[in-house]
Amino acid sequence: MDPFAIISAIEMCYGLGTKVIEICETWKNADVEVERRVVIVESAWDRTRRQAEFMVRVVPIMDDHLSRINDDLLRQLSTCLTLAINTLEAVTRRDSLSRPSLFGFGSRAKKASWVWKKDAIDEIVSDLEAWQRRFDPSWFLLMKIADPVIDSELARARVSETRARGLPTAAKQPFAVAAGLRHVLSPKPEQAKDVFLPDTSMEWRDIPFSSVKAGRLVGKDARWYIVDTIEVGAAARVRDIARDVGVLAVKLSRADPLAFGLLNCKGVVAVPRQGHYPQPSHRSSHPNQHDYSCFRFVFRIPEGMEVLQSLRHLLLNSDEHISLSRKVRIARELAKAVNYVHTFAFVHKNVRPESVLCFEEDYGAANQRPAGRSHAFLVGFDAFRAAAAETIMAGDMRWDRNVYRHPLRQGDDPAEKYQMQHDIYSLGVCLLEIGLWESFVEYTTEDEVPGPPQAKLGKTYDDFQAWLQENPLTTPSSRRDDDPLGFLDTVAFRLKDYLVEKARTRLAPRMGEKFARAVLSCLTCLDEGNEDFGGVGAAHAGDDGAAALCFIEGVMKSLDEISV
Repeated sequence: MDPFAIISAIEMCYGLGTKVIEICETWKNADVEVERRVVIVESAWDRTRRQAEFMVRVVPIMDDHLSRINDDLLRQLSTCLTLAINTLEAVTRRDSLSRPSLFGFGSRAKKASWVWKKDAIDEIVSDLEAWQRRFDPSWFLLMKIADPVIDSELARARVSETRARGLPTAAKQPFAVAAGLRHVLSPKPEQAKDVFLPDTSMEWRDIPFSSVKAGRLVGKDARWYIVDTIEVGAAARVRDIARDVGVLAVKLSRADPLAFGLLNCKGVVAVPRQGHYPQPSHRSSHPNQHDYSCFRFVFRIPEGMEVLQSLRHLLLNSDEHISLSRKVRIARELAKAVNYVHTFAFVHKNVRPESVLCFEEDYGAANQRPAGRSHAFLVGFDAFRAAAAETIMAGDMRWDRNVYRHPLRQGDDPAEKYQMQHDIYSLGVCLLEIGLWESFVEYTTEDEVPGPPQAKLGKTYDDFQAWLQENPLTTPSSRRDDDPLGFLDTVAFRLKDYLVEKARTRLAPRMGEKFARAVLSCLTCLDEGNEDFGGVGAAHAGDDGAAALCFIEGVMKSLDEISV
């Protein structure tokens, strides 16, 4: 794609954005609430402007696919800013026609004026935030380009960026977050060593239906953390696992939770097996070749979000008439998290509701604040690995796991090595659950089995078995070279067919066509006929870069275009 087309689009957006700010500036003295909103618009535009200026300087090194995505995003921004100008000018005209007169309507007209202005600015802020949400994935994907131009331009951009205390955030310091991400994409060995923490006593709290726990240091720190445990296994190579754990921890130490949907990692604790107390090889905590039973990721909980619950808990216990906007927010957050796991060059391998923590805040009518602040964070890294690393070809026959796995990854002996598209398939199953608001996995109660709840077969499994009876295969499908008649994996692929049919027949009436399209795209991401992943299906399954761009352009874009 011609780089001058993108540069021209950026220049057009720059002119439109400048005009929006000029109009808003004239309203600053209208009202305190109006002035506060103008400051928010100025801040949002300042971030967008600086990122656009950065993009102008790196356009020549972008490939055609990424250039096309950014060109489309810039056109959307141009439309957004044009509508903003029209809205602001309409309010200005309306305001001039309702100036106070001699008939005693002055205070009423003044109140109407600032209400119109507040509403107009709120609409602009909402549109700019929505655009920024669509832009961020491709913006951070730029950081993976192996070119010194990126490094020099990042250094140049960061000079003008205001530094704040604490961890940088994408909303306030996008270049600091981008530089941090780029810095850890290929971490040095000493970086991985520094993330290991000493093994200390902790107080634990279970999170119902979750693969992680909450924990805090006994007698030292009142702050709670999310702790994600990676079991080593008797025959595992401790050094290899420790290396991979350290690399992932380094990368997640740069995660901005609200931007990435991934919790920020404080460090990792290596827990020795009972009877083994190895001497540390680095500082006081880095694991050496001695035996360890597990590694514990320690994640910081974002401020104000102490009440976190698993998505499974929500699915099992909340009202089936949950709002459309709430479901869409959770879906967007989860898709974003999967995207950034892949941006960090890892595959998750365990995307399911037990691995998702949700924070939901609903404001009451008393304080007149907008309803709903929702965030979903992907955890459950117990099966992760680097995207380019070898995978363990092992599985199980558990329904609660296989229902989220691609057919070629189901069973005791998966047929295919794990790849990024398998995470995308798992995401599709989760999105289907969210859209229908039905839990595909059920759990035992104390009346059934004493002790903690255990996953069990339930309604969805029974429905699937009934569907198999109603839709028999007359000819076995041929799916694998070592199974020409298709007998070995027929049930696994039939489960996929069943889920696809549910998405096609039941989702659109509940969630709309765009949501249904996103789910179907995920579930069929390895099918040759998939339009969003066309050319990146089974024939090109190893092209992670192309798959990431297709995911952003297809799935994430469809979810972001939903208006609720």
